Amino acid sequence: MALHPGETRQFAGSAEEQALAQRIFEVMAGQGSLNARDALIRQSIDNLAAFFAEQDKSSPEQLRPRIEAAIAANPEVFGREERNETAFVLTSRRGASTARPADQRHTFAQRLYEPIRPLPVEDINNIVTTVRPPLTTVEPVQISNYWRALAGQTVADEQLVVPQVDEAAETPAVAEPVEQVAAAPAEQAPVEAAPTPVAAPAKRQAIPNTAIVLSDGAVVDLKESVETLMEQYGEALKAEVAAAFAEDPLRRVLSFGSTYYVSDALPNFGKNDLRRIRDYIVEQGGPVTDVAVLSDVYRERQGTNSFEVFRFGLNYRLSREKDFEFVGTEGQNLWSAKGLPAIGSKRVKASDLGQFYAYEVDGYDDTEAAGGAVSHYLSMFEWEYGVLPLNQAFASITPKPLLNEQRTVALRIEAPQHYSLYNAEVRFATPTRGGWIWGLEDFFHEYLVPGTLVTLTATEDPTSFTIAYEEIGGVEEKLLHFEEKRNRFVFMPVTYYAAVDEDLLPSQRRHGKLRNLKALPMNDRKKADLVIEHVFETVGEQLGSKDEPMYWIQFNDLNLAVNVLRPMSRPYLEHLLGENSAYYADEATVGAYYYKPVPVAVTAGEDEDEEDLDDDE
Repeated sequence: MALHPGETRQFAGSAEEQALAQRIFEVMAGQGSLNARDALIRQSIDNLAAFFAEQDKSSPEQLRPRIEAAIAANPEVFGREERNETAFVLTSRRGASTARPADQRHTFAQRLYEPIRPLPVEDINNIVTTVRPPLTTVEPVQISNYWRALAGQTVADEQLVVPQVDEAAETPAVAEPVEQVAAAPAEQAPVEAAPTPVAAPAKRQAIPNTAIVLSDGAVVDLKESVETLMEQYGEALKAEVAAAFAEDPLRRVLSFGSTYYVSDALPNFGKNDLRRIRDYIVEQGGPVTDVAVLSDVYRERQGTNSFEVFRFGLNYRLSREKDFEFVGTEGQNLWSAKGLPAIGSKRVKASDLGQFYAYEVDGYDDTEAAGGAVSHYLSMFEWEYGVLPLNQAFASITPKPLLNEQRTVALRIEAPQHYSLYNAEVRFATPTRGGWIWGLEDFFHEYLVPGTLVTLTATEDPTSFTIAYEEIGGVEEKLLHFEEKRNRFVFMPVTYYAAVDEDLLPSQRRHGKLRNLKALPMNDRKKADLVIEHVFETVGEQLGSKDEPMYWIQFNDLNLAVNVLRPMSRPYLEHLLGENSAYYADEATVGAYYYKPVPVAVTAGEDEDEEDLDDDE
């Protein structure tokens, strides 16, 4: 049986009739592809026969009886009608031969002329009358015991009063019969079972009139002081208020961060206002505060009665526009606009950095929260692209987001040693991607080298920081650089004036094999196992043969080389080495690892492996 396309219906008839019925339905469904699903599609049998005859290279006269037979074998799918001596086939996209009847059960005429519960004619005065109805007596409303219990009132047990009925009065008088009938034996009265005692329900704890119940069931007594309430239930109360205002369909109260205002009291900002604000921000060349916008664009000064209302209206209006982005924090409302120069390196995408630093949210961060200042050794990757990881240490001193959908905060980082100021930004972590700080590429390349210990210090302004390092006398060294034009790593002579950790400095004197690293594409660098294998094969020592290669490397050298290609913490690197059986520790040497790759069949046409370059040229 041939299946109906898109349905579970089957065509009936012989195999030839089923196949022909399938073709007829497909042609007619294509003809009525724009029709409703239940609308009938009509096509003459002569046209169908001519169409199939042209495809099958046969005559329409031979196909016409076959089409008639296929239609007759499937009356549920196809219908047949004649108009002006011409036979037509009927079907629908749903595969039915008849159209669905119109639903006349609920029409406007019925609603207008046939009410659901019509009044009788004698009660027409209930609708049209000239007599004023008498005032009804207002019955007292009984208060439920539930609300009495909540208010702490005692609830009296209500006794059900049943009126006593005189049985003799209800029994009608019956005349005594003439004949004496023998009395029937008296039936024994049924024994009633003793009622089972029911335990009294536990008395609901009385709630004082000054208390409210939160969504989580917590009872909050509002007669306590504001300080006590905010200390104990501050976050819960904020969540309750925010949820209540968010559920208001009229949006009578608007919110921005932790501030709320009545919508009717806010000023209106039109398209011309938004254009002026955007032009002002672009003219300043960087994010600006809401106070600066009000002062310079609208001549509104702090301290006036309307300033705070105007300020809230500005922030709320800009937060609803896609051409503006909030990049501030609590107490420092900063706004960025479309058209400003991007902050951060253009050579690496933000999405790639988020995946590189995903180990921070996966639990492989070895830092702890710090107070006021954080010191950090720069890796080759961080120095190359001017980024810092947003680990627990840096996250403890950087500002927090104010809005739920906020993804970044603009920073101003000052270098007092060189009297320079840099625009940077914090990119916050998500459940699947890590966070970072970037915008320091120029500072790193001009004054620092990989392996330098930098210290980021917070100031009184939550968005302003200072960065410093230890200065020393000039040191000449050949250090690793990325030659972007030729897409390779090379050693170049450099004179630097910053104190460094020799183990983290990618110098030719100690780590000459780093030049063998290939500048892998960013998509390949996201694969941590691929990066580790590449470092073993290019920087490690080869101990095996060509057929069965084996590589050996110190952990510190491996960590240094991996961080040339992508950022990776030591705990995350140790985790990757431990979960892959191809890597195993050297029992004879502390901190060394072997890598034995899985054998791969080598074809005869492959070129020979390139020899490693010498450490010194």
